[in-house]
Amino acid sequence: MQNQTKQCQNCKKDFVIEPADLSFYEKMRVPPPTWCPECRMMRRMAFMNIYSLYKRACDKCGVSTISMFHEDKKQIVYCSKCWWADDWDGTEFGIDYDPNRPFLEQLMELQKRTPCMALDTLYSSLVNTTYTNFSSHLKNSYALFFADYTENAYYSEFLNGLNDSSDCHRIRESELCYGNVGMFKCSRTAFSEECDNCVSVLFSKNCAGCTDCFGCMNLRNKSYCIWNKQYSKEDYFAFLSSIDLSSHEQCEKYKNEARAFWLKHPVRSFYGNGLNVNVSGDYIYESKNTHDAYLVTSAEDSRYVQMLSVGSTKDAYDYTCWGGGVERVYDSLIAGHGGYNIRFSMGSYPNALNNEYCYYASSCKNIFGCTNLKKKDHCILNKQYSKEEYEKLREEIIKSMHALPFIDPLGRTYAYGEMLPLEMSSFGYNETIANDYFPLTKEQALGNGLEWFESAQNQYNPTIKAADLPDKRGDMADVTKEIIECACGRCYRIIQGELDVIQKLNLSLPHLCPECRRRERFARVNPPKLYDRTCAKCGKPIQTAYASDRPEIVYCESCYQNEVS
Repeated sequence: MQNQTKQCQNCKKDFVIEPADLSFYEKMRVPPPTWCPECRMMRRMAFMNIYSLYKRACDKCGVSTISMFHEDKKQIVYCSKCWWADDWDGTEFGIDYDPNRPFLEQLMELQKRTPCMALDTLYSSLVNTTYTNFSSHLKNSYALFFADYTENAYYSEFLNGLNDSSDCHRIRESELCYGNVGMFKCSRTAFSEECDNCVSVLFSKNCAGCTDCFGCMNLRNKSYCIWNKQYSKEDYFAFLSSIDLSSHEQCEKYKNEARAFWLKHPVRSFYGNGLNVNVSGDYIYESKNTHDAYLVTSAEDSRYVQMLSVGSTKDAYDYTCWGGGVERVYDSLIAGHGGYNIRFSMGSYPNALNNEYCYYASSCKNIFGCTNLKKKDHCILNKQYSKEEYEKLREEIIKSMHALPFIDPLGRTYAYGEMLPLEMSSFGYNETIANDYFPLTKEQALGNGLEWFESAQNQYNPTIKAADLPDKRGDMADVTKEIIECACGRCYRIIQGELDVIQKLNLSLPHLCPECRRRERFARVNPPKLYDRTCAKCGKPIQTAYASDRPEIVYCESCYQNEVS
């Protein structure tokens, strides 16, 4: 087989399909894609509303609940308790297939009739954690997103095993962290990035095996260092005693000084660890034969995969979100906990098997074109069939999807082999993480056939402006009683669990609302895109998420390891 060059249906740019890709498509018995990898990623992410949550009444029990769906949306929404209850399974809404109409058009109509889960969570695994989304196995936490196996954590996202922490992004197996990005097996760390196995490290980046370091970069197995300079234990702690990080002014001063200091030192072309074998992309860990990947842990024989935070994933292409022992997944998202052979679907978990063109199917097997279905087998459009009837009708529908495909208003054709149409997303583009990674204006989004949703901002009566908070944390009697107005206009409160973390680490109070803090963390993260660049030391061509106009000094892997080891 040879490379094939195609023009993307969406962006009209050429993209290449390689022989290894064609072998995967043959194994999955699907045609090659007609959208380029980046547009396919954007299309999946345009279904993922992680952070925009609202209050609305459950359409089943009537109780007020937190939901991804604003009350102005026409979608039927059940609270988590009602959605996961056993008194309905989705076949109540089943419809007959009409061979005279595009199949995906019928699926979209069925989606509007079936109840969606208010929050995308594994509800039974949550303990005293109600304000969360895209999560499982959480306890005593608040405002966690894309999080698993975490306890006593607050205002954080992309987590797998984080305890007693707040305001963190992309953390694994760590505790007592605050304001960090990209940490693994760390404890008592703050305002640091991309560190492994570090303890009591502040304002540091790309350090490993370090203890009691301040403002450092690229150190290995060091202790008592300040700005990469070695000190005695006594002098190090004398320095710590001379500063007061409970002061907001001092915290901001050292954050800015640290980020300026980091820019003087090289960064590696991509982030990963020594347990990777034959990988490419960024933020890849314990993976093998996995390429064009982003935010991935324990993936094997995969390509174009993102946000696989829980191991493991095997034999997957164009797969976004989760992992958790899945295998043979193609152009799907939010599949985990033992799924196998999932195609063109969203929300297949747990233990899904042979699901195609499905929108949220819990513990279902051998289903095609179903929405909000639970614990069923051999269903099409939520209607039950015998095994023989199912297999015959499935083949008939696949043929009809080629002969009579769904065509969207912009002329993009959705034959068999394309992911769910963007029209099936229940969210405005600005509500989804697609807009974080591929930002568009309202006009651009609407021009690309995407929805846009704006709601009135909640109104609160602030008791104090963030700018008027005392500089030192201890100079306010009980800050948890205050309603604080951020400079952006949003109001926020400091909750007790968050304050406990801040006090344990002796840090200052946050002067930004949670959303502004999240955006600040996100700005520190590399995008899911690779650029051609040369190593700043040896001149070797490299691919990296650091675009050529960025200020970082970027080394190839070999030069980086030689310098910092």
